[in-house]
Amino acid sequence: MGQTPWNARFEAILRQGLPALGKDKAPAADVPMETYGLDSMALIGIVSALETAYGVSLAGQVTVPVRTLTAGQLWGIVSGALQPAWDAGPTPTPSGPASRGPAPWVMA
Repeated sequence: MGQTPWNARFEAILRQGLPALGKDKAPAADVPMETYGLDSMALIGIVSALETAYGVSLAGQVTVPVRTLTAGQLWGIVSGALQPAWDAGPTPTPSGPASRGPAPWVMA
């Protein structure tokens, strides 16, 4: 069995939301999670748990249909949300001109 591209926290969250995934079986990165019992309600729970666990927003990011979504695709979405937006363009602020926001190393 090959090594999964994700970490243990991600897999634990998947296990909670995929009822047909056995305790001894890891989800395959390229198999639709529908095979493991994923439906739209389970996906909502998984996405919510991932957002809480990783401190990211996945709103509008999961655009793959539930019936074809794989664990590898979902991990790609989560890991992409974890990457800093170094190349992001300026963001408008309500009180003034656009800014890039605070530097990532600045602490509040």
